[in-house]
Amino acid sequence: MSKKIGLVLSGGAVRGLAHIGVLKALEEKGIMPSFISGVSAGAVVATFYSAGYSPDQMIDLVKNINFLSFVQPNIPIKSFFKIKGFEEYIKKHIKFERAEQLPIPTYIGTTNLTTGNPEYFNEGEISKLLRMSISVPSLFEPVAYNGNIYVDGGIVNNLPVEPILEQSDFIIGIDVNPYPLDKSINNIVSISIHSLFLAFRSNIEVRKKMCDLFIQPPQLEQVGLYSFWKAEEAIRIGYEYTKNLDLRII
Repeated sequence: MSKKIGLVLSGGAVRGLAHIGVLKALEEKGIMPSFISGVSAGAVVATFYSAGYSPDQMIDLVKNINFLSFVQPNIPIKSFFKIKGFEEYIKKHIKFERAEQLPIPTYIGTTNLTTGNPEYFNEGEISKLLRMSISVPSLFEPVAYNGNIYVDGGIVNNLPVEPILEQSDFIIGIDVNPYPLDKSINNIVSISIHSLFLAFRSNIEVRKKMCDLFIQPPQLEQVGLYSFWKAEEAIRIGYEYTKNLDLRII
């Protein structure tokens, strides 16, 4: 009987697009997941993949996205920026409305700001769940859902192994945040981003020990967290690094 492979995709803003390259290399090696868990950018890639997009199709989408079109300045009461049009984009490009409809069981990591606990959703409206998962606190507005307030799941768990731990025979954890996270720390926004992602990074250390294989492409340190113009470079780095791994043991 073939092994049930579980994939775990970390958050990492623009670096999270490296997951597309990793998925492409894994496919070329004949490795297909039975379950996927993701958070923030990793949750977005995981959902598109589970919905039937090939890595090459996702690359085509990335080439045609204006990432800045989703972001607009906000009066900083709750956040520096608002996310505009993201949920509409998800609804337009993903044919499934709800997470439980996805062909590959997929878990979307969030943080319940009301309770302070991580929550992993495999049921519910996909566009809303992804919006919750990418809402980096201070940077983007939190999301109200079912009577609670949600933000980016990476705050408490940026490598959400737990929801697929018992179901998988072999778990591959993919983290896109080698240190240093970014070298341009020169304003209040970049300081906030860097500080938050240091916290995200720290909670990975415990969870990577739960993985049978841990992938972290070191060259991603060349890609700033919000260097949107380096999106294709992030994908290439993820692909090249994973392509050169010996994964015959899986």
